[in-house]
Amino acid sequence: MPRCERRPASGPHLLHLGDNEGVIERIAKLLAKAERATTAAEAQAYFDKAQSLATAHSISLAKARLVTSEVRIAPINKRIVIGEPRRHANRHLINLMHAVATTNDLQMDIARNSTFCILFGFPSDIATAEMLWSKISTQMVRLGEDFLSSDTWRGDVRIVRQGRHTRRAPLTKQTARAQYYEAFIETVRGRLQLARDHEIHLQSEKDGPDGSAGTPSTDIALLEKAEAVADYYGEVSDARGSWRGDSRVQGMSAAAHKAGHRDGQRVQITSNGGLSGSRAKLGR
Repeated sequence: MPRCERRPASGPHLLHLGDNEGVIERIAKLLAKAERATTAAEAQAYFDKAQSLATAHSISLAKARLVTSEVRIAPINKRIVIGEPRRHANRHLINLMHAVATTNDLQMDIARNSTFCILFGFPSDIATAEMLWSKISTQMVRLGEDFLSSDTWRGDVRIVRQGRHTRRAPLTKQTARAQYYEAFIETVRGRLQLARDHEIHLQSEKDGPDGSAGTPSTDIALLEKAEAVADYYGEVSDARGSWRGDSRVQGMSAAAHKAGHRDGQRVQITSNGGLSGSRAKLGR
């Protein structure tokens, strides 16, 4: 579970980003194509390809770090603002960021009030995660509001357990929103992980028994990378305690869960990357 409340580490980092900017630009173009897609299947294909490209680039950099001293890339940390205090949406935006961050080899600390988080890892992975989160979260908020406006959730009930007994409770708008977000994030997390696993499999097949062309194997490169991030995180993070914002709403609304899962599967990523307009709708 992510830890919470830390101060950003300071100090110089030696960075040589190479072609990282070009890869980030290619990922952004794929996400823009997903926005313009005419079908859900086409949008999903572009979205998954963006995560696959991010994984392939991450593996390439991890291998390069092991075979040459010219690649001077070190882990860094970056603070990401999530939202204003006391917004119920903050914990869901944090959970979405956690899904994106862990899929891209990052570690994460979270403020106790869920207003910001800090990502730890290599620069290209942080840039990729921040961009993906910004675009996916915009869609999650908008689609969630569309679902609530449809009123399909009204009249639905949730089953609440009290000891050995259960009872039926009416579904409030706030609970419907929370359960929609939970299903949406769970689905997006699965899509990102599948795309990552597929790309790792493809890269591993190119390795051969001892790696290809004298480079380290994919598994070794990713292991070394994970250890480097873990070591850096252990050195600079002074977080204490555990974040409790990932607890689920008790009971299950079939309508909210179904809608969140459906939209998580077909989400089309916007190209503007902004959160301010959509987040303002969640002032509760």
